[in-house]
Amino acid sequence: MSGTAGGAATGAATLPAAPPSLPGFDGGGRFALVIIAALLVWRLVLAASVPLVPDEAYYALWAQGLSAGYLDHPPMIAFFIRAGQMLAGDTALGVRLACVLSVVPASVFVWRAAALLLDDPRAGPLAAVLFNATIFGFLGMTLATPDAPLALFSAAMVYGAARLLRAPRPALWLALGVATGLAMLSKYSGAMLAGGFALAVLAVPALRRQLLRAWPWLALAVAVLVCLPNLLWNVAHGFETFTKQGGRITAHVALRPEFLLEFVGSQIGLATPLVFFFAVAGLLPRTADAFRDRGGRRLVLVMLLVPLAYFAVHALRSRVEGNWVGFLYPLIAVAAAAGMLAIEPVPRRWLGGLRRATVPLALGFVLALGVHALVPVPGLGARDPIARMTRGWPEFAAEIEALRVRAGADLVLADNYQLTAMLTRELPGVMVEQLDERARYRFQNLPPLAARTGTALVVSGYRPEPYLEAVLGPLTPLGVVERRFRDVALKPLVRIYTVALPPPAPSN
Repeated sequence: MSGTAGGAATGAATLPAAPPSLPGFDGGGRFALVIIAALLVWRLVLAASVPLVPDEAYYALWAQGLSAGYLDHPPMIAFFIRAGQMLAGDTALGVRLACVLSVVPASVFVWRAAALLLDDPRAGPLAAVLFNATIFGFLGMTLATPDAPLALFSAAMVYGAARLLRAPRPALWLALGVATGLAMLSKYSGAMLAGGFALAVLAVPALRRQLLRAWPWLALAVAVLVCLPNLLWNVAHGFETFTKQGGRITAHVALRPEFLLEFVGSQIGLATPLVFFFAVAGLLPRTADAFRDRGGRRLVLVMLLVPLAYFAVHALRSRVEGNWVGFLYPLIAVAAAAGMLAIEPVPRRWLGGLRRATVPLALGFVLALGVHALVPVPGLGARDPIARMTRGWPEFAAEIEALRVRAGADLVLADNYQLTAMLTRELPGVMVEQLDERARYRFQNLPPLAARTGTALVVSGYRPEPYLEAVLGPLTPLGVVERRFRDVALKPLVRIYTVALPPPAPSN
């Protein structure tokens, strides 16, 4: 017996050490910090080098006219953009800077939330890296859209909820109320995460008992107080933002379940396939041991699944844009970390291989996406979404400017908000306005078209000519202008007209 044991011990001493199950993460958080810092630098390079997409140009207009509300969304993105412009000017980097830098506190919140919820010292750094390495976590925290501040404050909400589960102190409830209000000032879908947390409070006994105290209700009051400026703005403007966002409800639309498959596919892509796989695994009963206790698992399940249930129902009738789910990615990162850590004892080599490949594969996707954004791959043509959004705008605007000068027009009228925003950005010093949907530009205090005089250049890529003439009167065609990149035609192809203002008065 002793000989056998001794032989085993000797043999074990001569074998090479087994490779770590999660390379880089078994030694603590230093490896994670290096990855997050490298991704931050990569974001800054892209933010400074890649031209703005049309929605970013549109939100940059908001930053020039700060307001408590806008037709499309609450105002937080306008304040983020203005802060970045104060540091880096009205450049692509300045427009995006605050959104890029917000990934730092967001990563801290995800790190700390995972450390509190999961029963493994590697959970925090792993979840933070996974959040940064998903396509949404990388791209959504680089582009200047409402998704970036929403993801930041959603991560703060998840961290606050995790802290409350461990130690429900009054100050934590109030801080969670502030985070909730800021999330809703970023995008109204923050209310879905708040609703998920409210149901989680009922599902977790340690939190449910807190409802007998005043602090959860004070937190709700704080959230409403933070949102109050936008609520009052909506009251003063006929609740137009609520009406616009509420118009996405699709209960009256016929069933089209193919959109549900599209929705799932978009999340597989935005999460990257292996992160998605392990996030699903982390929500299964067999991986419950990854969590410190049942309360933490219930918290993640309810906060994640309640909004997802709404999106799934919505996707049965209408398209769900992939970025709409972005505010859930802090929770998805925690769930994916749980899935990766829970399968460690499972004696299946293919699972171990998938787990070791998860972070490198996600980083590979992020690297490839960034390189393509810097230098779009030839051959994709008009199907390339990055080239379609970012390329060809300066040349396109220069052609329109030449026609404006030739026609002697002092005003450009466009028929789409993205077209208006890009022409405004590319033609500084030229008055560019949208001829329809002028409620989008309340913050600019534009005079009505009926008060305009002189000649206007009409740039139309979306409205039919009869509509334009009904609004503006007789048009004089000047031709068409096509946006191109590498000899590939990109939308919009616009028709150019001149028109004499003011437009005719509407007939009774």
